[in-house]
Amino acid sequence: MLWTAIGCFIAGVVVMISMFIWQGKAIKNHEEWGVFNRWRMLMMVAYLLLFIASAVLFLLC
Repeated sequence: MLWTAIGCFIAGVVVMISMFIWQGKAIKNHEEWGVFNRWRMLMMVAYLLLFIASAVLFLLC
């Protein structure tokens, strides 16, 4: 269960960093900015849920 918690944490960090990188690239292009805005909320929810799952699994260990 500890390895699953570590995996959830790493996946959350990867999703968060990729969102920031995509935002930096999309802010320069208006068409890509629209696509980014459609996916932004889903990515935020994804890394939030991954961090919550990681915290719960760490607490259960």
